[in-house]
Amino acid sequence: MQKKPKILLVMHNIPLDSGFLAVKFIRLAEEMDVHLLVWDTREKIDRFIEQYKLPADYRKRIHLGASSARSSFALMPTLIRAFITNGRFRKFLFSDGGSFIQRLKYAFTYLPAICLQPDMVHYEFGTLARQAELLKHATDAKMSVSFRGYDLNYAGLHDHEYYESVWKYMDGIHFLGNDLKQRAIKRGYKQDKIEAIIPPAIDTNFFKPSGNLKDDSKLIIVSVGRLVWKKGLEYGVRAMKLLQEQNIPFEYRIIGEGEYRQALEFIIAELGLQDHVVLTGNKDAVAIKAELDKADVFLHPSISEGFSNAVLEAQSMGLPIVCSDADGLPENVKDGVTGFVTPKWDVDAIADKITWLWQHKDVRKQMGEEGIKRVNTYFRQDEQIRAFVQFYNKLLAK
Repeated sequence: MQKKPKILLVMHNIPLDSGFLAVKFIRLAEEMDVHLLVWDTREKIDRFIEQYKLPADYRKRIHLGASSARSSFALMPTLIRAFITNGRFRKFLFSDGGSFIQRLKYAFTYLPAICLQPDMVHYEFGTLARQAELLKHATDAKMSVSFRGYDLNYAGLHDHEYYESVWKYMDGIHFLGNDLKQRAIKRGYKQDKIEAIIPPAIDTNFFKPSGNLKDDSKLIIVSVGRLVWKKGLEYGVRAMKLLQEQNIPFEYRIIGEGEYRQALEFIIAELGLQDHVVLTGNKDAVAIKAELDKADVFLHPSISEGFSNAVLEAQSMGLPIVCSDADGLPENVKDGVTGFVTPKWDVDAIADKITWLWQHKDVRKQMGEEGIKRVNTYFRQDEQIRAFVQFYNKLLAK
């Protein structure tokens, strides 16, 4: 039997709240010898194993890098063993360039990766890959990275050389969509790597409408996302004021939590929308599905958005979408077919499209059906995993 290639996925934390990253790790393990490097706690690993009902041996696939003096001390025996047995590691520690203390600190941070000696390391976020140079010297692994949105849209915009080491040391680059690739080019990417454009994917077997009848007495509008500035929820709330002025019966339900909540509460009160706009707080996937199943329209007025799984989930639930043209959203929603794409910050355009959908129930249903077809055609999890396997195999064969 041919030995499976050893792939190390690098992300900040255990993906308890990032379903797409959890699914990628779990599903890829069926095809390859996949491991995970995070800076987290053993308790979180146990919760992850329990949450996704994984075999106990998955604990051996999840590795913790040092994130404090205490965790570094706990890894000291591992460091000594690696120093004795790994000549490449010794050469790395005493190489020219940079300080020995800096290399030692880096060694503790990425020690599990150095000991694992994977065939390939994949950084799940562009900001993490900025440290790839030292790991490249300490292992013989191929290197790849995913750009998902914030890392290109606004991380390090003040620094023209922010991703210089990424463009230099990566062997492959994955983008969620073409918009992110174009942004990478503007930030110095020379298109000289093995590339993959693989959009997000969702569980279409879970996110599917129940077929229950909906309340026709008012329009139920839903948004799902963290309450942060880049989601543009303020513009969604202001659009609701225009609906109110037209005497359209509606309820706008915003699902999520974050530091922008107080600002939204202020805007809702100032506009006199307390009886129409509800901040529900966080909900789990089952509760979100139930909210979407009762809704008529999904609103996503983002200012910056890599692609948006929430919009995919809403389309899979048969909802017409009203979203902004921020970043990758026009690749997600087919304008005029599965919903409407409006200019960023345009409150009037948001209100106009929602009003039109209120007046055309038959089109709401038609757009919802087209959304289900689109997600099932282009954004299924099995297709995404197959695409990543092909991408990794292409890199390993380079």
